[in-house]
Amino acid sequence: MTPDSLKRLREWFRANAAELPWRPADLDAPRDPYAVWISETMLQQTQVSTVRDYFTRWMKRFPDVETLAQAEEAEVFKYWQGLGYYSRARNILKTAKIVCENSLDPLRSASRMTGVRKMPETRKELEALPGIGAYTAGAILSLAYHQREAILDGNLVRIFSRLYELDFLPTDKGKIIDCHASLQEARNDVQVSTARELAHALEKRSSHGTKCNDVRASEIYWEYAREVADSLKAYMHNEALMELGRTVCKTKSPLCETCPLQKECRAFLDGRTAEFPPAKKRTEKSWHGTVLIIESADEKILAVNGGQKFLDKQLALPHFESARHATVALPAKGEDYINADEIESLKHCGTFRHSITVHKIECEVLHVRLSTKANATHLSKPTANSDKPTAFEWIEKAKAFETFANSFSLKALKKIF
Repeated sequence: MTPDSLKRLREWFRANAAELPWRPADLDAPRDPYAVWISETMLQQTQVSTVRDYFTRWMKRFPDVETLAQAEEAEVFKYWQGLGYYSRARNILKTAKIVCENSLDPLRSASRMTGVRKMPETRKELEALPGIGAYTAGAILSLAYHQREAILDGNLVRIFSRLYELDFLPTDKGKIIDCHASLQEARNDVQVSTARELAHALEKRSSHGTKCNDVRASEIYWEYAREVADSLKAYMHNEALMELGRTVCKTKSPLCETCPLQKECRAFLDGRTAEFPPAKKRTEKSWHGTVLIIESADEKILAVNGGQKFLDKQLALPHFESARHATVALPAKGEDYINADEIESLKHCGTFRHSITVHKIECEVLHVRLSTKANATHLSKPTANSDKPTAFEWIEKAKAFETFANSFSLKALKKIF
């Protein structure tokens, strides 16, 4: 991108930047790295409109990394409930504890001087923390510390793909021929930079003495991202491109007529915007199962932690894969959780649908009432090398909806209570 196009991008952003709870009114102001970390992690796989309220509630309860580090995982999950991908919340808590508790943390000396724990200030240190990858690290360094660090999210991928007519995605497997010479110089040899044409042009340059290597598709996108970030205004370029991708260069029906990069966009100039980026190959997996709501005689609900198909290492209702039909009998797999002799009544309460990553889930809900009070003696014990639950816990029926922090379990409970 040229200096002129970046100037137009900045001007567009200053005039069109949305008011967001994690974005200061002064777009040039450095930001709290903790707030950047939380907001960017929440925004992964989640719409801005959804994240607004979650971020506000989170920051009210966990205003800084020290407060978060002292929280219990169950409470963190509660504030994350509805965002999905619970491993993100678990990693956030792990990282908070590392930043605040690890005596070998590279920030330790600075922390002693200021009395405040801070996020690391280098990409290497950030990417060593749980749940922080190249994108999140770049966002923290760029937006919070104003370093010349690149970011690459879905918005930037879409923009770069259209600007340069890249007919591949960063996640594509295999390698593409590239040169140590400038990417833009190589692309000047062709009218349209499809992978095939680019490879041909680069091979031609190689025959004239230009050194070429095989590189991964992601590296070409990151190279464009680094070009944008090679500026004192990198923080603004990065955020402006994210905003542009979210509001103008949208996946469907992009608003090309209002785009500040229209003059440079090859896809727009060629009338091929709808072709870029290429569709991502996504394989959905269907999964049918049964959820057990086991209620004791003293009105407690059985919960498990671990050993489940989904929601590993967090409190959930017992569930397992089963045939696609309603049943009025306890499936054999159900006896991994309860003794059939203790059952007073069993009722099929309907089905619900749910999605977790690539899994499209449909579950039968069985309400199992026991004739005995809650205790551990009648529960089957998990054995080594088994996929049975690692821990059982009885929770008060009256507190079930506030105890389970995942929508999967809550959907099942709503079929009964």
